[in-house]
Amino acid sequence: MKSPDEKHIAELKYKSEIRFGPAYFTLTIDDAKIKNRIFGHKLQWSDDSRYLAAEEWLTTDSQEGPIIRVTLFDISFKRISEFQKIEKGFAGDFRFEGDVLVYKKYFHGKGIIKEVEVNINTINNWVNTSL
Repeated sequence: MKSPDEKHIAELKYKSEIRFGPAYFTLTIDDAKIKNRIFGHKLQWSDDSRYLAAEEWLTTDSQEGPIIRVTLFDISFKRISEFQKIEKGFAGDFRFEGDVLVYKKYFHGKGIIKEVEVNINTINNWVNTSL
């Protein structure tokens, strides 16, 4: 998936799938593999190509999970932010509205969908990475 400015590429590669569940993938950004992490198929670039939002899986155990979190990559400053865990649910429908990341939490077993808005300027748990 090319970034809007076509300077970056985020590529998901099939790794496996949950028994009776969805597939999960490894993620590579600009030829740098994101090590020791797996992701769902949902990715979204910000309009300015600075940020990439992803659904990161924290377990592949079908009895324990799903347990996921939204992970935000800041490509310009080579850092990541890991959002709060989502247990027994998924995240998706990522979109950027200026400095705000909007996404939905899906709890299919309960029939619940919650929309979440995160102002990127208020994130304070950034960690440097080797992207």
